[in-house]
Amino acid sequence: MLRKAFALAAALCLAAGALNVPACAEAGISADISEAAAGEAESIIGGILDFELASSGSEDIPGWISGSLTENAGKSSEWYAMILARSTDSDLSGYAAALEGYIRGNEIRSASTRMKNALALLAAGGSRELCSDIAESSVGEQGIMSLIYGLHLLNNGCECSRYTAETLTAELLETQFPDGGWAIMGNNGDIDVTAMTVQALAPYYETSAAVTAALDRAVGFLSDKQQEDGGYQSFGTPNPESASQVLIAVSALGIDIDDPRFMKNGHTLIDGIAKYRLPDGSFTHTEGGDSNITATTQAWLSLTAYRLMRDKGERFYDFPETAESAGNSGTAGAQTAAETEPPVTSAAADFTVSSFDTTAAPLPSATPEPTEDKQPSGGSGYKPIAYAVTAGVGAAACAVLFILKKRRMSNFIAVLIAVGVGETFIFFTDFRSSEEYYSSAVTAKENVVGTVTMTIRCDTIVGKSDSQYIPADGVILPVTEFRLAENETAYDILAEAARSYNIQMQSSGGYVVGIGYLYEYDFGDLSGWIYRINGDAPFVMCSEYELSDGDVIEWLYTCELGNDLL
Repeated sequence: MLRKAFALAAALCLAAGALNVPACAEAGISADISEAAAGEAESIIGGILDFELASSGSEDIPGWISGSLTENAGKSSEWYAMILARSTDSDLSGYAAALEGYIRGNEIRSASTRMKNALALLAAGGSRELCSDIAESSVGEQGIMSLIYGLHLLNNGCECSRYTAETLTAELLETQFPDGGWAIMGNNGDIDVTAMTVQALAPYYETSAAVTAALDRAVGFLSDKQQEDGGYQSFGTPNPESASQVLIAVSALGIDIDDPRFMKNGHTLIDGIAKYRLPDGSFTHTEGGDSNITATTQAWLSLTAYRLMRDKGERFYDFPETAESAGNSGTAGAQTAAETEPPVTSAAADFTVSSFDTTAAPLPSATPEPTEDKQPSGGSGYKPIAYAVTAGVGAAACAVLFILKKRRMSNFIAVLIAVGVGETFIFFTDFRSSEEYYSSAVTAKENVVGTVTMTIRCDTIVGKSDSQYIPADGVILPVTEFRLAENETAYDILAEAARSYNIQMQSSGGYVVGIGYLYEYDFGDLSGWIYRINGDAPFVMCSEYELSDGDVIEWLYTCELGNDLL
């Protein structure tokens, strides 16, 4: 990787010094790192493109655009369209027409989603008049994210009677925290939100002293938060998306990959992203996890932003104004929603909901009954039978050997060894049915130090889907008390609740992906589960947060990175 390139350059410098050759100056090393980064970025981008084409069943980019990207306009294609618009000469007019049809024919309740669609429409050369209409109804309507997206729209020539680029900039500057960052909630900066704010303010870095000072503090904040592997973690979870957002931000400011502020222990931002790459070219959200659409898309976007900065000196979100979009009064939207897809009038029009397993265990009632205080059964009832069967098979094998007159002692020893291995396997395994697992609540604890309470809610998505897994009142688990053992974490209590009250839970390396068959990204790019302790969102993984007596734990589903939970 890039660290190897750095090490090689350093070794060459040492060799040159031994030979009294005034070569390999610091600038030369930086150039080598930058060149290596550009090559690696190109390679990763090519791998992502190959993965996306294969996933969509398309032979080439035009086929992908005219096929699944256009078919999913307004639902899942927007980041792809922006990336292709900024990195290729592809014809996106058909996609733009389909997106305009979707916007005009559907109720899109999320302001952030409306503005994301508008940005994709601008990038694809669609109607600026329609994008201005979206800005008028959306800017400032959904917290800081709607200010960030709104400033991108205004930076690209859209109009809004309630805001100008100057007033939006001023409002964003007023919300910067003393640590140099920005966030949706809390009193400390968040990596992703800070990076996204920098991206929107970057065009004014050279012309506004206030913006210059604010972004210098933000760059310092992002530099300080970078990990030793070159990457970042958000809410305690190392992930490529945060590093991707930072790469877009620093690229918007013209900061190259070899800047010492963003190199840690010889690792660059691209190193911090690339470590999550899978063999098929896609990216995972957490190391060792499965392919993840958002992680893959953001990695692609960030590397595209880096190449634009390095090769052309351009920012990703500065969309060139085409003759078509400049003079377009909405005619590109003449293709109605009926021509692209049936109109959607339900409240869930804004969301893409994953398919759920209808055979799964039901959710608990609104007032679950705790299991009795007991040691987990562990499904151990099958073990005596398994031991007996294994021993019986061994005895039968010995009898067969005796009958066949294969009575060498080594044969009988081999059978005894096989029986021993089998019974050892039984001893160290614990097979349980789903009913046994969920009924085996670990409530009998040693070293109890107090109690905590926990609730699990999904109020933010009530009425947005007809899924059977969304309770009518949004309560998956009401406020419930749990005894707390020494060193137990927020993850431990959640896992205990899942077993005690028959609640499905999926996690990866301590990161909670889904609860009650409701998963991250089911309701948009900013959706997923977050946890709060005593009203605050910790900046460590739930598996690392050790609880104290009296703590109040909340697991909440958010559609807007927590902004909808305020």
